[in-house]
This record gives sequence, structure tokens and C-alpha cells, in this order.
Amino acid sequence: MKTRTIVGAAFAICAAIVIGAVGHSNFGGEEKVGEGIRTFENYSQIQQVLSGIKEEPPIVYATGSEPVEDLAEAPPAQSNAEGAAEKGSQYSDTYIQVEGVDEADIIKTDGQYIYYTSRLGYDVVIAKVSNGKAEEAAVISEEDLGITAENLFLTGDRLVVTGMEYDTSESYYAPTKAMVTAACIYDVSTPEKPEFIGMYRQTGGYSSARVTNGYLYLISNDYLNTGEQRIVPSAGADKDYDKLPAKHISCFPQPYQRAYAVIGSVKVNSAKGGLKTKTRAVLGASESIYCSGSAIYMTDFRLDYNESAPESTDEKTYIMKANIGKGRIDFAAQGSVRGRINDQFSMDEKDGFFRVAATALVKGKDVNYLYVLDEDLKTVGKVKGFAAGEEIKAVRYIGDTAYVITYRQTDPLFVIDLSDPRAPEMLGSVKITGFSSLLVPEGENKLIGIGTATSEEEIGEVEDGVKIALFDISDPMEPKVLDSMEYKNRTSDVQYDHRALTVNSGDGWYAIPYYSWDDDTGGVLQFRAAGDQLEKLGDYEAEQGIDRCLFIDGYIYGLESYEDKIISWKRAH
Repeated sequence: MKTRTIVGAAFAICAAIVIGAVGHSNFGGEEKVGEGIRTFENYSQIQQVLSGIKEEPPIVYATGSEPVEDLAEAPPAQSNAEGAAEKGSQYSDTYIQVEGVDEADIIKTDGQYIYYTSRLGYDVVIAKVSNGKAEEAAVISEEDLGITAENLFLTGDRLVVTGMEYDTSESYYAPTKAMVTAACIYDVSTPEKPEFIGMYRQTGGYSSARVTNGYLYLISNDYLNTGEQRIVPSAGADKDYDKLPAKHISCFPQPYQRAYAVIGSVKVNSAKGGLKTKTRAVLGASESIYCSGSAIYMTDFRLDYNESAPESTDEKTYIMKANIGKGRIDFAAQGSVRGRINDQFSMDEKDGFFRVAATALVKGKDVNYLYVLDEDLKTVGKVKGFAAGEEIKAVRYIGDTAYVITYRQTDPLFVIDLSDPRAPEMLGSVKITGFSSLLVPEGENKLIGIGTATSEEEIGEVEDGVKIALFDISDPMEPKVLDSMEYKNRTSDVQYDHRALTVNSGDGWYAIPYYSWDDDTGGVLQFRAAGDQLEKLGDYEAEQGIDRCLFIDGYIYGLESYEDKIISWKRAH
């Protein structure tokens, strides 16, 4: 019987994971690793492990020693049931998954200035906002950055720019060259004159990033090219960039790929010229990332395909947990579940338990599971085998309840009770046409589903627009569809990226950017749930597609797709 292992998904390396540290870590204290994790004493031991890994890595496409002051730890973050938190005055934040855990995005605002990355030149533009006008105040060029600006964080008076450092002197895929992910930190207390604080770099293609409790956590996938001499990642701030020492590199049992998942932490309000950093790497790589505020979970999908009997193909997602806090990164546990996960919203942590929903191919047909794992990532409970022939498109956890959307030709919403982690139970379900890819809590007893409209054509079912649905979840045994809206011939970034959603929780409305493919225009759709109905509040049109939208006081601002500029509309509500 011949089998082969297929690893990876686009933009990620799929592997089992390990951790290593930068030689000049600024954080003191003993290293902590979980049970079954091997640490190394020298590079020869690492080379021996790498030599035993036969599989070639897949192609990856990149889109001081002072002690840390004793900062009070923030309370454990909870799932963000209302989306972006509002900051007193009227302006929006990035829509995030977990309260207190910020996520990188292409646009940020503090209510007076808008900061965004330029897709045309990979610069960072700072625009001053006043009464619906956004005027350029400063530009941090790609040349000044030294990286291609891709995503941003705005934390107090610190602007964090994440991106890739490219070496144009040789081929991008030159075997002696490693991709480098970097973060530049600027003081923007005077936005017209941003002041460079420092740059942190680590090898590997960008995977994800979070900011929580004053620290940036940057995650990259670093694979070793065929014939490459280097065997470990490199990382460090400014001139301290160097390869990781062997004693800080680890691996879980049975590593199977010549790749590393690298996690770096940077204290965001570090002083100029002295970034406080720490780096760890684990043999393997990461796909979807979930961060609870006290732990980072990284997933890695593997497909064991049986050429002789395809129906026996086995899918498995490996999960690695790293405890974090005050910049520390302590790898704690590794586990696995059957199947593949949809996105970061498939995962959630509560009361020491990790919940994850997955779709698995069983005898040639998709079936779905919801697992509950303990703090050591051992499965203690599960709901198995629901929605056969369909795959998970969206998940949302609210307290002790999971809401799962699956899809084939209709959009079932399943309600699962997780109050007993060791005996989760399916409660009820309801169906609607199309499918939701993002579920947003609306008050205590409703959910808004944002996703894709579908219709039946001669060639079969086709996706043909944006759909918004309102669900009543007051009775978990009998959830109901209350209302829906469809906008044909439109697409929106929010269909595959939750950060494109704008939430005004104070006034109770939402906004999404869109592109209209029938006339090559775009705009922003503003809506709300009014009782048992969805109500369109405004459809603000633009000459081009809009990638992101936000609000400041009485105006909605949109980032145009092609012109790379901010436009605005006075909002009706």
C-alpha cells in the first residue's frame, strides 16, 4: 500500500513545531518547556534531527540584558462578542476576535489621524482627518522603512509596521537567501514627524501577528531551502540580528519537515535604540493562529493520501501551544485533531479548555467535528460526524455555546452546547440558502451572518454576491432565520477577512466595504439589525472598489483599492 504525505496550504508551511531563542534576549528567567518537548545543547544535535527528515519543504509564497520591569498582567482575555471596542469618542477600531488582543491590519485610526499602508509603493501614509477630509500629513517610505509595509498596529503613540525585508541583489528563491519578516516601531506622538525607534527581524515568511498587554508577538514560517547551509533561524533587534543559539531551539516528537515556526516578542514602548525582544522557534511551521492573550495556538495541517485507496485518506491538524506573558514565550503542549480547520474563528479558549471545529474527509465524504481539549491539548470531549457532505465555513463561540455554519448547497447553522467540556452536545440547527463566512453576535439572542449569496444556474450553483443574514438564537434547540439581504454582483473583503468589518457598537450599526463587478465600482454598505429585521442605513458609492472602511464622528472613510487614497461620506445614521 503506497501512501504519501501532502503538507501545507497556500501562504504557509505545514509542519510540526519547535522553539528557539535569540542569543541576546532582553528577558530574564528560566526557560520553560512542556512535556515531551526536546531541547538542544548544540548545533550538531539539530543537524542530526534535520538529517533524519527526508521530506523536501514545499514552496512558500510570501505575501542589552536589563530586567523587564514588573508589569501587572492583564486579566485573561475573553472572546470578543461585540467586535471592535469603541474608545469613548466616536471612531472605530479593527474588528478583532479576542478582546484585548489587537490584530494587524492595513489601516488604523486614533480618531484624529488615519494610518494606512500603500499597496502601490509599500509605504505608510499618515493622513490628518477633519470634518470628512483626509489630508496627507506624512509618509514613511519603503526606502526609509527598509521593508515592504504590509500591516500596522497603533498602540498609544507607537506605530508598528510589519512587513518583509527583500534582498533584490539575488533571486528571491536563491538557496543561500532566507526570507525575513520584520517589524519597525515609530513614535507618532507628533504624527507629522514620525520618529524611528527600532527594527526587529526574524527569518521566515510572515504568518501572523498580535499585540497584547504591551507586547508585539510576530510569527513567521522559516523553511530551509534545498542545499542551504544554515540550519537554524536568525532573529534580533537592529544590530543584534544573529542566528539562534542551539540551547534555545526545541522540537516536538517526530518532526517531519525542514522548517521552523518562529515567534518573536517585542515590547512596543521600548526606548529608542534599545528594543526589548525575545525569540523562540519550533521545528515545523504554522497556519492559522489563535491568541487568547495568555497563549498562542498554532495549527499545522497534514494530509496522508493513500494512492491505492483514496477513500482511506486521513487528514489531521496538529496544534501547538505557547504560553505568553510579559514578552515571554514558553512552549507548553502539542496535540492533534482529525480534520482541517477553516480559520482562526474555528478555535477558542475558555476556562483552561481549547475548543476547535474541523472538517475531515471520511470514506470520500466530508464530515464535521467539534473537539474540546484540555490544557495539555489532550482531547476530553467531542461532537462527531455532523453535517455529512458539507464543510465548515464559519464558527463563533459565545460563552459555553458554539455556533457552526456548514455548507454544500444550503447554509445550516448548528448550535452546540459546551457547558460540560467532556460531553459537548448538539442542540439544534436551521438552514438558509448561501453561506456565512463570518458570524457576529448581535445583542444577547441574535447572530448576524455575513457571507456569500448563491443561485442555481444551468452549470449548477454559483456564487453571485454578498449575503447578510439575521439569526434568532434565543432558543438553542430551534434557532431561526429572521431576515436576510442579498447584493448581487458584489464582493467584499469581509467575506474572507473579518478585519474588513466595521462595528459601531455604541450606535448599533455595521459597515462593510465592497467591489461591484458589473460596473467596476465600489462603496461601503451600512446596515443594522432593527428588531427582527435587517435595515440598510446607507449605500455609499465610490468610483472604485473599497478595501477597508472606518468611521470617525459623523463620517465614514473608505480606502480605495486602486488609487490608494482615502475618500469619505457623511453618514446618514
